[in-house]
Amino acid sequence: MGEKDHLKIKIGNRLIGSGEPAYLIAEMSANHAGSIERAKEIIHAAKESGADCIKIQTYTPDTLTIDCHNKYFQVNNGTWEGENLYSLYGKAYTPWEWQPQLKAEADKVGIDFLSTPFDNTAVDFLEDMGLEFYKIASFEMIDLPLVEYVASKGKPIIMSTGMATLEEIREAVETVYHTGNRQLVLLKCSSAYPADPAQMYLRTITDMQKRFDLPIGLSDHSMGSMSAVTAVALGASVIEKHFCLSREIENPDASFSMTPEEYKQMVQDIRNVEAALGTPTYGVEKQEESSRVFRRSIFVVKDIPAGAELTEENIRIIRPGYGIKPKYWKDVLGMRTDHAMERGTPLTFDALEKGSILFLTNNANTDGLYRWLKEQGEQVYRVENKVTAQMIAQMKPSLMISFNYRHIIPQEVLDLMPGRVINLHTSYLPYNRGSSPNFFSFLEDTPKGVTIHLMSAGLDEGDILCQRELHFDEEKETFASTYEALLQEMEKLFRENWHKIREGSIIPVKQTGTATYHRMKDLDAIREKVDFDWNMKIADFKRAYEKAMGKDRNS
Repeated sequence: MGEKDHLKIKIGNRLIGSGEPAYLIAEMSANHAGSIERAKEIIHAAKESGADCIKIQTYTPDTLTIDCHNKYFQVNNGTWEGENLYSLYGKAYTPWEWQPQLKAEADKVGIDFLSTPFDNTAVDFLEDMGLEFYKIASFEMIDLPLVEYVASKGKPIIMSTGMATLEEIREAVETVYHTGNRQLVLLKCSSAYPADPAQMYLRTITDMQKRFDLPIGLSDHSMGSMSAVTAVALGASVIEKHFCLSREIENPDASFSMTPEEYKQMVQDIRNVEAALGTPTYGVEKQEESSRVFRRSIFVVKDIPAGAELTEENIRIIRPGYGIKPKYWKDVLGMRTDHAMERGTPLTFDALEKGSILFLTNNANTDGLYRWLKEQGEQVYRVENKVTAQMIAQMKPSLMISFNYRHIIPQEVLDLMPGRVINLHTSYLPYNRGSSPNFFSFLEDTPKGVTIHLMSAGLDEGDILCQRELHFDEEKETFASTYEALLQEMEKLFRENWHKIREGSIIPVKQTGTATYHRMKDLDAIREKVDFDWNMKIADFKRAYEKAMGKDRNS
């Protein structure tokens, strides 16, 4: 792989990425075994062993989980078999009052200092310490609200991807990018302790480089240095290994950590060992099955009576992972339960109120219609994340309304709700479908308007419930003003017909006529040739477009 500037990030005076020496992180974790003096000694030993960075973790048992001893919070196998999550984290955490002293010690010996925050309070604490970059742990990678908060600080992020599917990695990367932060390294990781080298699948490193166009590294929990050295041969930019003074010092992480002598040997060998190749793989590996349940999910943290509203007070994103994924956090807030739930119970979709209306949207322009539905006394919930068949089968909504929803609703969801999924479409069907239909309705001189139709397998091809045509003066109107008018007309059309839609008394009409379908790349191709602004007069843009295409409106 050739050198590319966008495949590098900078930490201090050090570049990390393609063409640069591998950046070596020594993970202290719980190896201090409760002694700040031992923690400082580890920092010195890591520096002497050739590490570029010493890493700790910033959490308390209460920021990771709750003190609960029912079956969900017990570790049933692996290195920590028999432990309770809360007590395990109490043994392993690094006291926060130590951490400024540890950073000062690292600065003194000339080694970078890094920490993994596990909630927003930890991020704020590390910000006050002046941390220059952050680590996101594999188990926290799916906690998108936390990822977003870390990324919002505008500093480089190194993020482990153990147990993650491709979709989950993309969601996390997009969450970082959404904040404007592009300083990101992803680490291939096998979240088993210790990890089996036969299940490391190191070829995934090169596959991740191609898919994400980012610096890729390895967070290595296997014994020895073979996997780490092989990863570097495959292009890994970062290597993270647990580091201890001696495996004889008892603590939760000692059994799979490297001693100073072993770490020093790895540093010496890291560019000289032949590759041990695997096959690209994503998702939960066989050895990770027992670890998967200890990722974060949404749990009930206070007793909830039947029909109570879900709030930030009675539910939390915590370990373990038996509940709804954290990405649905904003969606479930404000929903209600259909039965009483005890503290320490995972929140699942089948615990939510049945027969509701799901209002699917990702656009703030639709808030007015959502509020109006609530004012009508409807049991309506706003959902921004992709709906799944499992979610729908368990919640059993009475109706789904899609308005500016960018995700195509899966066919299996439509199969579960025949005739009960409607789409609010800001163009006059059937003429323009796909990306930016109102834009293309002006470019192609097709009728303009709004349509409410049933969802079908074909994008925007379902039977029409109601629609209204609008007319615009293109010499006066802009694309922005016409879109605003279409949104207002859609709200009006929906309000006028809502009760009939709700009752199912409107007879759907099949679409007839010629239609065009456009993708985002069609829009991008036009904008590459013609300057565009949503506040341009429509007629001005069309004249510029025709000139660029070699056309003349008057010929």
